[in-house]
Amino acid sequence: MIADPSRTVGDLVKRVGQARGALLMHLDGVPIAQAPPEADLDSLAGEYAGLLRQAQALAAELDLGAARSFSVRAASHPVVFAFVPGDLALGVETRPSGLRGQMRHALAQALGQLGEQ
Repeated sequence: MIADPSRTVGDLVKRVGQARGALLMHLDGVPIAQAPPEADLDSLAGEYAGLLRQAQALAAELDLGAARSFSVRAASHPVVFAFVPGDLALGVETRPSGLRGQMRHALAQALGQLGEQ
């Protein structure tokens, strides 16, 4: 298991400008760690759990290899997830003007941080 997921998720929020929050979640929709603590990310985890599993299944069905990330460009809250080994996903949500490139870069850094622990 990951040594300090709270630190990784907290660092992710700091790296992304206009971040509303970040979380590490199991693909069944259960959050493992989230930041900031007052962010309502339980509902985000529940809403996206099924979509994340479908994205993985679709990538496998189309013989594209393992899915690496999942991005939603919603008007009210852009969200980017990266898949983590062990049926986990690391995600970050921003305000509408959040930069998705910055989100993806910060997620890549966080994945490296998780691998170092």
